[in-house]
Amino acid sequence: MSTAQVDPITTEVIRNLFISAAEEMKSNLMHAAYNAVVFENCDFAVGIFDPEANMIAQAPGLPVFLGTLRENVKTITEDIGGLGNFRPGDVYMMNDPYTSGTHLLDVTLVAPVFHGDAVCGFAVAKMHWLDVGGKDPGSWSNDSSSIYHEGVRFRSIKLYDAGQPVGSVFDFIKHNVRVSETVLGDLRAQIAACKTGEKRFSYILEKYGLETVRAAIDQFMAHAETMARLAVARIPNGVYAAEGFIDDDSLNLNQKNLPIRVTVTIADSEMSVDLTGSQKQNQGPINCGLATTISAVRVAFKCVTTPWVPVNEGSFRPLSVIVPEDSMFNVKYPAPVCEFGMHLMTLIDTILKALAPAVPKKVPAGHYADLGVLAIWGLDSRRNKDYIHLDSSSGGWGACEGRDGESTLIAIIDGDSKNYPAELVEHNFPLRILQFSLYQDSGGPGEFRGGLGHVRDFEVLSPGTRCLTTIDRHEYEPWGLYGGKEGAVNNAVLNPGTPQQKAIRKVSNFPLTRGDIVRIISGGGGGWGEPWKRDPSRVLEDLREGYVSLQGATSDYKVGVTSSRGSFALDHQETSRLRSAAAAAS
Repeated sequence: MSTAQVDPITTEVIRNLFISAAEEMKSNLMHAAYNAVVFENCDFAVGIFDPEANMIAQAPGLPVFLGTLRENVKTITEDIGGLGNFRPGDVYMMNDPYTSGTHLLDVTLVAPVFHGDAVCGFAVAKMHWLDVGGKDPGSWSNDSSSIYHEGVRFRSIKLYDAGQPVGSVFDFIKHNVRVSETVLGDLRAQIAACKTGEKRFSYILEKYGLETVRAAIDQFMAHAETMARLAVARIPNGVYAAEGFIDDDSLNLNQKNLPIRVTVTIADSEMSVDLTGSQKQNQGPINCGLATTISAVRVAFKCVTTPWVPVNEGSFRPLSVIVPEDSMFNVKYPAPVCEFGMHLMTLIDTILKALAPAVPKKVPAGHYADLGVLAIWGLDSRRNKDYIHLDSSSGGWGACEGRDGESTLIAIIDGDSKNYPAELVEHNFPLRILQFSLYQDSGGPGEFRGGLGHVRDFEVLSPGTRCLTTIDRHEYEPWGLYGGKEGAVNNAVLNPGTPQQKAIRKVSNFPLTRGDIVRIISGGGGGWGEPWKRDPSRVLEDLREGYVSLQGATSDYKVGVTSSRGSFALDHQETSRLRSAAAAAS
């Protein structure tokens, strides 16, 4: 902590310089990456940290990485024996899920930033690689029962030594991953991002001096803490509990409805989130390390406290997290972790559900809560080259008071991720997108309607293709609030509408032939409030836009509609009769 004095204007300028530096890291990473999961889907995070691993600034990316970048810095510093053992130009690599990671595919690079002879901070870049070895292409397997099935684990590996690349490490990566050209290109993009952060951090120090910068960091972190504590203090003191469920652990498909139990305690300006009673460590890959769980809880915390205040470590000082040792949220070696995000989305939703009675205007109904991953790989016969395409699905979010849920928005842990344009998929891979449409009636009915999911059909154009799907929340519907109804669930189907139709919600290394069609269906969000209270004119608008069917308008919303030559009009008399009956029954 600095004892220097710095005025508020200088503090704000320095804060924004750090945010700008993180944004430049993000921009350089996206522009240099080879992997569409990064430059299009934004599956990465970058940030700048102080010597104690406190987050100074982080660019928008994946919210679920909010806590793991910090833990990467801490773990590497401990593993090498302290800050004194870093040298200028060093870069370390990490993907260990048990100490600081998510799954093995999310690889973090950490570069120390020096001022004189001392480490004054770190530039960090984490991104999803397309492959890190393991038994299946893409290093993702529903049926993995050990971390060794999922790929190579890096812990505090020195990638650059005093500015010089460690050739043996680069060679090791090249010879142990699939699509190595893409992976090594992405690795170089990460290095560029870290060098950008290091350069910008050094510029800030040179311009303002070390003591002034330290004092400014202390002040804007304290400000973020104060804002967060004021927000928590506005929540009524009490103990709030809720539970949610995920379908299974992907390996044991007959063991269904795995519980997620949340107890949130508000005590003045402090919030505690306790996951005692949740599912124990799974044999299958739906597990994660403690650092990732803390990240997910931080996402929920930020949503209900200071979502518009730029994030730094001070934002989370009022938060504590309790996780039992034998939990799928605190996994131990050598358990598998490749589907780390599936239960985290429902965890965030469940925390918000618990807090709904305390902050009803801030909390939406449940969302589709699934990554909806489709991984397809094989030989691209057009280029005579192996490929791996990883695609995640957007879906419907829950409604809240005064607002319908968002349609086809990426799941809450994935932040800035976007849908792939059909043109990108078709240009780069031997696939054709036959349909990409809204899933009618998937939004939960309510006075405010849940958002809609989508239906997307992939046609396979090359022989010898295989795929993975990771569709969860098929058994457990996104919940509504205050009388709102549930949203539709997620699904995946092979060759829909044909005699060969087959459910493929969770398959690994599944064979596909040329001409096969894989349909990914993402669910909708829950509704808010009694559906029959929705403004009939809004129901008519939903009907005209195709969000709601004619049957749904009548049965769910109790709105009478006349139809003539494809146009719709309100039947006020029938609407009055239907709604009077609904009011009497409620």
